[in-house]
Amino acid sequence: MVLKELINECKKHNRKAQKEIYDRFSGNLFASCLKYAPSYEEAQDVLQDTFIVIFNKIDQFKDDGSFEGWCRRIAVNTALQRYRKKSF
Repeated sequence: MVLKELINECKKHNRKAQKEIYDRFSGNLFASCLKYAPSYEEAQDVLQDTFIVIFNKIDQFKDDGSFEGWCRRIAVNTALQRYRKKSF
């Protein structure tokens, strides 16, 4: 399925489309999470939180930019928020 179609299906809460998005992007996003997480396990938690945010906010994605870049920004923000909370 083409990425644009997958995004539209995710907006309709299609689980198969969500799985396809996860399968396509989880590897690269996990690499981004590892840069910010103190351990492999923490990076897995950040990745899970990232996909929750992605699927909850996918309606806010505008087609004028890179979907992967949008997802990466969510991953970085999720990691930073998580570790700011832990440092206090």
